[in-house]
Amino acid sequence: MVILAKKNKLLYNKKMNILICNDDGIKSKSLHYLAKELSKKHNVLVIAPSKNRSGSAHSLTVCSKLKLKRYKKEKLNMYSLSGTPADCVKFANRVFTDFNIDLVISGINKGHNLGTDILYSGTLSAAIEGSVFGYKCFAFSCVSFLEDNLDFWVNKCQEIIEKLMPISKNGTIWNVNFPNVKVEEVKGIKFVPLGNHLYNDHYVKFGKNKFSLVGEPLEVIDNPPNCDVECSRKGYITITPILFDKTDYDKLKECESL
Repeated sequence: MVILAKKNKLLYNKKMNILICNDDGIKSKSLHYLAKELSKKHNVLVIAPSKNRSGSAHSLTVCSKLKLKRYKKEKLNMYSLSGTPADCVKFANRVFTDFNIDLVISGINKGHNLGTDILYSGTLSAAIEGSVFGYKCFAFSCVSFLEDNLDFWVNKCQEIIEKLMPISKNGTIWNVNFPNVKVEEVKGIKFVPLGNHLYNDHYVKFGKNKFSLVGEPLEVIDNPPNCDVECSRKGYITITPILFDKTDYDKLKECESL
């Protein structure tokens, strides 16, 4: 590892083996573009779900067989797997053992993964699965669903990776969200805690005994102004370090006297 100082930026000058996954599926335009650009400098392996698995959280396929299929796209090293994002990362770690993973990237996701969204996010779960195996991990999401301005957002992904790799340790997870604004209106980057991202959830009935969950984000008045949800709304790229350990250590210490 070599860290070079240049124009006040830390550059991570190392060729890496990068595993890329997502939850939008193997056909995602953002996935292809990110893999193509990173392949110019690094060794890239893509293993992504064979179909859209958004909202699959950290589920695993345990009651059915997984099917791996080579996906031919611009000479990239890509495979689809008939499973969840967490399946893809676990499968890569256990089956593609010759590919010594240095970094796991999940995304770029269509749609945000802010605040409480991370509880349901397949994008975050792929990164969390990577952290379980001790890899450094990034989850990238774009609030917009349009997959436009990919040149700009992929360049930002690479800049953020280069900047944060030197301070990442094994198991580190970075949750990065790009705001839904024009690229010239991006106000900057903020390192922020998670906020609450709530929705006016309701179930729409269609057909006999069939329902669809729909909902729009709500304004949460008690959100701290410096959290990821509120800063994203103001036009900032937000970055939040995430832990998969959900232990309440204060409560655990309180229980010692029981």
